[in-house]
Amino acid sequence: MYNYYMDNNMFRESRPELFNLNVGYDNGNMFSNLYDSYKNYKPVNLKAKDDREKLLLDLSRVSFAAHELKLYLDLNPNDNSMLALYNDYENKCRELTDIYEKRYGALNSNSKYLNKVPFNWVEGIWPWEEKFNV
Repeated sequence: MYNYYMDNNMFRESRPELFNLNVGYDNGNMFSNLYDSYKNYKPVNLKAKDDREKLLLDLSRVSFAAHELKLYLDLNPNDNSMLALYNDYENKCRELTDIYEKRYGALNSNSKYLNKVPFNWVEGIWPWEEKFNV
């Protein structure tokens, strides 16, 4: 049985080409030389309706790109340029998380913004909640 994840020769044959953050996130794949669209599917270009959603979308995009590069680095641990880009994305994730949590509250239960009284984990709108006007 062919194991796609163990075939790291696809990265050794040529230098991987990356999509920009928006396209990679929308396609679900940061590597343009590995992307193969499904039939006639066209990815949806997500748009934020306010500053809070924009910040959360930016954080999701950067986090996704960092995760994709982490998987690449599992197979190519000596690629210095990709490691530098991964570290940039990880730093940007921490920066965006800090900005979001300062403005809108904790994103997860181990946030540094949950260290005061009252413990406010359950207050406010959670990132996945949406208020619909019906």
